Amino acid sequence: MNIFINSVTLRGFLARNAEVPTSDHIRHDSFAVLVLGIASGTWKKQTCEWIPRTEWHRIICPGPFLCGFTRGMKQGAYIEVTGELHRSDYDRSITVAGERFPVTQSTYEVHALTIRRLEVPAIGVDEGEDG
Repeated sequence: MNIFINSVTLRGFLARNAEVPTSDHIRHDSFAVLVLGIASGTWKKQTCEWIPRTEWHRIICPGPFLCGFTRGMKQGAYIEVTGELHRSDYDRSITVAGERFPVTQSTYEVHALTIRRLEVPAIGVDEGEDG
């Protein structure tokens, strides 16, 4: 039994082509980057309307195997990623009323463990039993 679990499973469409190092530059510490878009939304009961939104997730694909596997993945590819959630802090400065202030910005990304290419599901309207 694990005391702690850091596991994320995401399924969605690539927002852009995979960012992969060229073949002659792949080493054990190389990584590819994917941006995965996942559609969701909220139902507003007061107005009886669906408010759609898309969440964008940055996926880090470490190592030569995942770099090779993601090579050639194009925008719109339907994939499933399992991995671990990681937080990174970046120091930067902002300017307010002409004065600069240091701030720390946190970003979250998924470090992929496995990636599966999926067939795009047939999306249609349920026409019921008679359809």
